[in-house]
Amino acid sequence: MIAAGATCALSMCLALGMGCGLVEEPLPYGHGSVLAAVNPSATASLATPSSKMASLAMPLNAPLAVLLPAEWSAIRLSIQVSIVATLLGLVPGVLIAVWLARTRSMLRPVVEVATTLPLVVPPVATGFALLQLMLWLHLPLPFTRWAACVAGAVVSMPLLIRSVRATVEQIDPRLAVVAATLGASRLRILLTITLPLAWRGIVGGAMLAWARAVGEFGATVIVAGDVPGETRTIPLAIWSSYQTGGPVGRLIVASVVLSILAIALSEFLIRRRRGATSRARVGH
Repeated sequence: MIAAGATCALSMCLALGMGCGLVEEPLPYGHGSVLAAVNPSATASLATPSSKMASLAMPLNAPLAVLLPAEWSAIRLSIQVSIVATLLGLVPGVLIAVWLARTRSMLRPVVEVATTLPLVVPPVATGFALLQLMLWLHLPLPFTRWAACVAGAVVSMPLLIRSVRATVEQIDPRLAVVAATLGASRLRILLTITLPLAWRGIVGGAMLAWARAVGEFGATVIVAGDVPGETRTIPLAIWSSYQTGGPVGRLIVASVVLSILAIALSEFLIRRRRGATSRARVGH
């Protein structure tokens, strides 16, 4: 449902942009696509610097709502992969964030470094590490859609952890102490005190992680490859089209629109939660 709604909103945004010159003309047979149909390996020789520049600065006079089937496939796949990646990292990310905010363990610096590395290490290096780990564990994941989901989860989870951790650290720890003295277990304290009070950080971090997963390129191309219809997300489709001198503007607009939708959805959920909390306080 979320993927369908995002796709519908994207098509509306593209239609509203008609005549604004933001998206180039669809060229299903331009820039060597005929040769690609006969010999895909021959298209590499056609991607000259001038043709690559033309893919970014060609006449922008076509209907903007026209998206090629391959572009729609990349958009739908990006939405699906990013949602699954966010869900994969949500529970472990929240638990790690809460643990980092509350623990005094000697392992805390090690976990902090481990959860921050994906933010600073080149995504390509992260992809190589994930690929070697999957091969070592004999997991049948490389070059599949699940590999793209795992890559997106790994590179986006640090954003979720940092957001949730910052929110949990602002919660008065005496609330948990009082609950514990009244007999509440750690799990009950987590579910009834910590998570409800950290709602904003969880929502904001999840949206940031989702947006990061949508734009993931380096780790995905290494661990999942560039398989049309299976692992070719928006960034991979942009790169592939750019390499062959094809149009890229529509996909760039799509990525921007998806990012805006993520920000808008995050603000809507946070405001809705804030309003519900205010009404509950007034009722009491």
